[in-house]
Amino acid sequence: MRTAILFSFLLALFSSDICAQRIQYAYDAAGNRLTRQILVQTRGVSDGGEETPSVYEEELSESKITIYPNPTRGMLQVDISGVEQFENAQISIYDLTGKQLRQWTGISRSNVIDISDRSPGIYIMQIAYNGNVSSWKIIKE
Repeated sequence: MRTAILFSFLLALFSSDICAQRIQYAYDAAGNRLTRQILVQTRGVSDGGEETPSVYEEELSESKITIYPNPTRGMLQVDISGVEQFENAQISIYDLTGKQLRQWTGISRSNVIDISDRSPGIYIMQIAYNGNVSSWKIIKE
């Protein structure tokens, strides 16, 4: 009985229209994600129930990362602009299960990444430098 009441309460809580969330993304011409914006719609109590947006934005970095060609046959060019020095810099490739396949350390503004030994499929490239981390979907043909 308690489980049914708890389940009903949780269902009512999560299915109500008190709060709605939308996520918007901005991409550059190469298809790289630049920003993620979370728009939360809430019903205000004092203003008669009209929806009031709250906006939360996440900037990936002050720099610009360009990865090409994607899809690739094996060689990827990773260019990072707007960064003076690279501390704890690395590029990692993961499969879709999250297993790390390879890692390159000591990256710079212009990097060539060779994944020609990998089978065709989708991989995740993670770029980390100066405390910034960003992830990118890579398609290997």
